[in-house]
Amino acid sequence: MDVKKLNELRQLAIQKMDAGDFKDALKLAYKIKSLGSHYLVSYTVSGLLIDIGSPNALQNEEIVKEGVELLRKDFEMIVHDQRYAPTAYYNLANGYYVIFNFKNMRDPYFACFRETELDQAKTHYRKELNMISKMPFLCHRFW
Repeated sequence: MDVKKLNELRQLAIQKMDAGDFKDALKLAYKIKSLGSHYLVSYTVSGLLIDIGSPNALQNEEIVKEGVELLRKDFEMIVHDQRYAPTAYYNLANGYYVIFNFKNMRDPYFACFRETELDQAKTHYRKELNMISKMPFLCHRFW
């Protein structure tokens, strides 16, 4: 696993997103994904996909779902590493929240009387906050 290359591509993708160039950021996310099946690749790409697919970016629910599934695939290995666990919980919560919003935009009554992705988001946000409160020396960005 070439962590240096992973970080360089991640920084480029973030720069593209900051500039509003979400299509190129998506290309970079898939380039990172091609680096292999290491859990750091899943961790990195999933966060990018969730942000890129969000309503403030490409507005593509399928991209967000892909990010959530990629994160869930290696979630146990990712959270096993204390450096990445809080952000992994945050990204997963954020992904569920975005999926909920897409569904809620299509059907405002979607959340009535049933458990939804919003409930999953709340659970993961709480886990992230609980971890952060026990590790005050950590911040959200570990890169």
